Amino acid sequence: MLKMAVSRDIIYAQPLDCYVEIVYDTKLRSIRFIKGVEGLKEVKISRAGVELDQYFKGERTEFTCKADISELPPFTRRVLSETGKIKYSEIITYSELAKRIGSRGYRAVGRALASNPIPIIIPCHRVVGKSGTGGFSAGVDIKTRLLELEQNM
Repeated sequence: MLKMAVSRDIIYAQPLDCYVEIVYDTKLRSIRFIKGVEGLKEVKISRAGVELDQYFKGERTEFTCKADISELPPFTRRVLSETGKIKYSEIITYSELAKRIGSRGYRAVGRALASNPIPIIIPCHRVVGKSGTGGFSAGVDIKTRLLELEQNM
């Protein structure tokens, strides 16, 4: 089987005060937040890199790039597919997301969201706890800033 070359874009997300790494081959594979590093060279070649840059500048509310989550477990794929339907600036709870996929396991939903390899494009930051923000794989500070960015546009 022929392996595709993996490429990466780096953008600076000013509202988050960090860099974002976008890894892709023919499809988007992962997005990672890079904190505490200065002076990385920005590279925006992929559609995802361009669209994320526009998102952070307040110029985009939807994404057209396709994410590949095919290698994730079926339950995680269900959770992430439903999460992808949450509209810009909309916020739902973990239990509401669980209900949307026909489950009562809101904690399992939270674990599935924690393994989201493509945050923002699959907007897991829009899922919160009933009594607070909830967690986020890149840190609650990043989640809070993403929610604020979307509320202020």
